[in-house]
Parts: sequence; structure tokens; C-alpha cells
Amino acid sequence: MTAYKNFVDDFPRRCQEVLRFAGKPALFRGREVTLSLMVASAGLIIPYERLKPPGEFDHPSGDNIKFSDAADQLRTLLDQPFLSSAVWNAPVSTWQSGKLESVLGDPDSWDGLHNRQYFQADKTVGNVLRVLRNALAHGNIFTFNNPIQGIIFIKAIFNNNKVARGYSFIYVSPADFTKFLERWFDFLDQLHIPQAKAFEVLRDAA
Repeated sequence: MTAYKNFVDDFPRRCQEVLRFAGKPALFRGREVTLSLMVASAGLIIPYERLKPPGEFDHPSGDNIKFSDAADQLRTLLDQPFLSSAVWNAPVSTWQSGKLESVLGDPDSWDGLHNRQYFQADKTVGNVLRVLRNALAHGNIFTFNNPIQGIIFIKAIFNNNKVARGYSFIYVSPADFTKFLERWFDFLDQLHIPQAKAFEVLRDAA
């Protein structure tokens, strides 16, 4: 087993390889949603957390400083409208969003889910990734219908007292979510982090 050069370029490339070579067997066994969520939980969250712009909680790796050019490109991506960005997968797709008052009961019973709207032009990549990241990190994921027609990613909306006053959600079909992951990995791959810099990071961590 070869070592990772880094977790923002090399690691997600391997996640993409797993998604590709396991895709057909997973589809044959009806496990394509499981596969995409497994890959996203690592291949989306880890590089995003390590490269995202500085904020209240900076990642201890300092990768957004070590790989500053890559972090700048991610920052640019986050500010772009999702529907015209590098991670947008098709002119016609199932990406929708909305609000929920409660997540009790089966998703079929959620009024807000039935009032969901297709993404508007002003929804940014950052808006989308924050909901996906939060849902994946906290297990706030649901599925719609059987067989599964949609994956629902949920993020709580808190008031000033840190009490949830509702939820925002993103709804997308399994096929479109997989296409999104492919585009996300393609974006990370084109960051072209220099090998010398990556090995320097490894040496410093040794």
C-alpha cells in the first residue's frame, strides 16, 4: 500500500478511482447510493475542510496555507454560481432545495420536501457544499422513495440561542450526485499541486 502524498490531491484522486471501479458492481447489487455516500464522506469532506478559506475553526494541517494556490482556486469556485461552475453536471438535472420545519417521520410526509424548488442562478457552490458537508459530517442524510429516487442532505438552521428553528435541505437524484462527485474530483485533480511541495509536507510531518 503506497503512502498518500497529500489529502487534497492524491487522496481524492484515489477516492475517484474507487468510485469508478466499484460503480458497476455497486449498481448491479443496488448499492450505488451507499457507494456514493461512502466516497463523498471522505472524498468531499476531507479536501474541503483542509483547503477551505480561514474561518472560526481552521484545519490543524494548515493545508490552505501550504497549498495556497489550490486554496485560492477553491475559494474562487465557492463564490461561483453552482449552475455555471465546474461542478455542475448537466443543463437539466434534479438538484433542488427548500426549507423544512421538522424532520420527524418519513420524508414522504414532509410538506417542505414537496415544495422544493430547482436551484436558482444565485445559489453558489459554497451554499451547496456547506449543506452537503454539514449533512455528511452529522449524518443528516435521508432518502426518498423505494427504489431511491432522491438523496436528501439536511442542515439545521439555529436561532441566537443555538436552538434549531428549522432546516434547509438539498435534494438530488443518486445519478446526479455521482456526476457531481466526478466533477468535484476533476476539479481537485486540475489543481496540480506540485509533487515537490507535497513531499515537503510529508517530510515535515514525519
